[in-house]
Amino acid sequence: MSLVVREMQDGEAETVAAMVHGLAVHIGTSFVPKLTGGNLSAAQDLVDVVVADEGGGQLIGACLGLMTFSTWRGARGLYVVDLFVLPEARGRNVGLALLRVQAQRFAARGAQFIKLEVDETNTGAERFYERLGFNKKSEDRLHILEQNAFINFISAGGKT
Repeated sequence: MSLVVREMQDGEAETVAAMVHGLAVHIGTSFVPKLTGGNLSAAQDLVDVVVADEGGGQLIGACLGLMTFSTWRGARGLYVVDLFVLPEARGRNVGLALLRVQAQRFAARGAQFIKLEVDETNTGAERFYERLGFNKKSEDRLHILEQNAFINFISAGGKT
């Protein structure tokens, strides 16, 4: 069958959510993603999802992206939230096809760069992105204010 990379369709959000859960298993994290088909569908105004369809709705990969803006570059960009290919489909350029289609879609909306994060244990992904010409930005450090801390922060009413 021939591979088609296309926009996620109605009824496929649960399958994509399962892939994100598979990504967590793949990298061996104890963190369990909270993504569900329902909250992915509810976020379609924010997240753009393309899927790799091997034919007849047999999904073998997905790429989730967001539009971002870099003040340093003065430009829009694609932020890749997740890119996942089923283990049995790896080594067939499915990830490359997903990333390229997503980049084309975002370039049509003005994106001029791609930004993403890779779990430090995911050496296969590191090699994949290096082969594509991505530069690892060692000077950047990710900082996150998680849900409970976020709620405490916004409810502090300006107090520090």
